Amino acid sequence: MKTGYKELTFTNDFLFCKILQNDEELCKEIVETLLDVRIREVIYLNKHEGIDITSDGRGVSLDVYLEGDASIYDIEMQMYNPGNLPKRSRYYQGIIDVNNLERGDSFSKLKKTYIVFICPFDSFGLGYYRYTFENRCTENLNLQLDDDAVKVFINAKGKLDKASPKLQDFLNYIASGRAAGDLSTRIDSRVRDAKDNKKWEVEYMTLDWKFEEKYKEGLEEGRAEGLFSAIKTLMEKYTPDEIIAMGFSEDDVNSAISTK
Repeated sequence: MKTGYKELTFTNDFLFCKILQNDEELCKEIVETLLDVRIREVIYLNKHEGIDITSDGRGVSLDVYLEGDASIYDIEMQMYNPGNLPKRSRYYQGIIDVNNLERGDSFSKLKKTYIVFICPFDSFGLGYYRYTFENRCTENLNLQLDDDAVKVFINAKGKLDKASPKLQDFLNYIASGRAAGDLSTRIDSRVRDAKDNKKWEVEYMTLDWKFEEKYKEGLEEGRAEGLFSAIKTLMEKYTPDEIIAMGFSEDDVNSAISTK
């Protein structure tokens, strides 16, 4: 059963995406805190757009896709362990590369890419708060491939004694939901503001099924059911014309009315 909009937290995929995609400075600060990097300029910040690699291939919907002056960052909020994150990170890496290189471009134009999963669990069982993977030579671990492909798995419940105070604050907030430091307090304030955003609430009611793509397969047929359910809920307070003015199509509104 879908969580009510007012009960959402920052770790909910929908709210996480909406807040960071609409607050470039906060998004940039969180990425810098997670990775200990410096982003001088944000060139592009996505709006949760899907990326397709071929007409019949599997696409992906990236949570937060940020392109900086020197690197690309894909930040994913992952609240449960599906057991396939390493291979998912491999697929995300490949599909991002394909979509960032034009026909005829030199491979040297590929930017450094970070695929980051923020998790409240330990994917590898060693207690680290951050696991960073880069390609190395098996025969000589001091020899790096230098392909600029980095995969990072954040464990919010890991041992934080070596993490920066700001990162500790952020990860404690992810793990507990309690704001304590400056960064977590500002995030929590954005969450409260988001819950008063009527446009986002309506979007959540109708589009939240898209975000479940990370957890379930075959949700196509559930879209109409969720859409009509949302329209019917709105009918308790608004007229059909007012609902259409919110952005719903007249056909969808009429279909919802006919199924009452």
